[in-house]
Amino acid sequence: MKYIKFFTLGCKANQYDTQSIRERFLSKGFEEADGKTKADYFLVNTCTVTAGADQKSRNIIRRCIKVNSKATVIVTGCLAERNWKDLADIKGVSLIVKKAFFPEGVSGFSQHTRAFLKIQDGCDNFCTYCKVALVRGKKHSKGISEIIKEARAIVAGGFKEIVLTGICLGAYGEDLSSGENLVDVIKALEGINGLLRIRLSSIEAGDVSACLIKHMSASKKLCRHLHIPIQSGDNSILKRMNRKYTSQKYHNLISRIKRDISGVSITTDCLVGFPGETDENFNNTVNLVNKIFPLKTHIFPYSMRPGTKAAKFGGLVESKTVNQRCAKLERISAECRDRFMRGFSGKKALVLIEGICKDNPGYLEGLTDNYLKVRLKFKPGLKNALIRVKLRNILGDSFVGEYIDNI
Repeated sequence: MKYIKFFTLGCKANQYDTQSIRERFLSKGFEEADGKTKADYFLVNTCTVTAGADQKSRNIIRRCIKVNSKATVIVTGCLAERNWKDLADIKGVSLIVKKAFFPEGVSGFSQHTRAFLKIQDGCDNFCTYCKVALVRGKKHSKGISEIIKEARAIVAGGFKEIVLTGICLGAYGEDLSSGENLVDVIKALEGINGLLRIRLSSIEAGDVSACLIKHMSASKKLCRHLHIPIQSGDNSILKRMNRKYTSQKYHNLISRIKRDISGVSITTDCLVGFPGETDENFNNTVNLVNKIFPLKTHIFPYSMRPGTKAAKFGGLVESKTVNQRCAKLERISAECRDRFMRGFSGKKALVLIEGICKDNPGYLEGLTDNYLKVRLKFKPGLKNALIRVKLRNILGDSFVGEYIDNI
């Protein structure tokens, strides 16, 4: 018997790619190694979005080699696309696989209740701080018939929620001659019996169309949650980042979304310490976050990426200043989260239970369609069940819910 262990770094698209690769290996007779089994093969799907991701990828590769020096160590992913020569110099790396293709699809999702389904890959945006367009290639989309076939297999495996993922998800269909777009994909998926929820992963502000907003407002399956990166709330910084919107346009978009979609949640990304960022520039970001009060803000300190335009910019911000700004934005983010969550206290909601709380086995946890985390006292038989709860008190970033009944 041949045993293999998988490691995935980075985004949902990478997690999807690993699942696709996993299914190919298992179909060839491999067994997935658990904590008690020594792996004969390791596959590391790397990320290169930050310098930290580069280092973490290398550390995991070296750890695999250390665990079993005789194992076959396979490296793939974004770091391997442009830095394969450096990775090949690591003694013990057996094979580097560069991937400029769609994986063959998935039929499930290991150790998850929600399944990710990648429908788009590649990026043509070339934000000045980002390597993604350099390592993922041009935008390309998966055909709707292929998406539906894959989704049916996932639902047949017992999954009730599918998360549509892509590097530029909202750009789906731009490369297709059929003229189909993201809303067409959603409508087709909504016809699958047994699929209760469709969730979107990250989408760019410029790709949130009036058609998408209208459909989300009426749909019974499309989750009321949009992750729309801000990156900066300052117009001069946005221009230097090569982002395609202004602070006001972003604010107007979020205002329209919240007006038209009742109970919708917004999550976002902010990049802190971009070259040349002043206190005033940063405060404009803080002000924008306060105005839209997202449920969650992912905060990233700027990381210089070789090969990007920003790598040549002057005006690097001192790390101490960057850390202080990140800490301030974290505090603001928590206040915004609490402000948003308070609007749902005492209300009823549908929760898809994902499993037992990692930090408290006496509780279950899951998500509402608008991405509120909910935990409730353990009750057998509820994993992967859609249940009705009453949202009681707020505990950190979660609600404590009271079970009412199953749907």
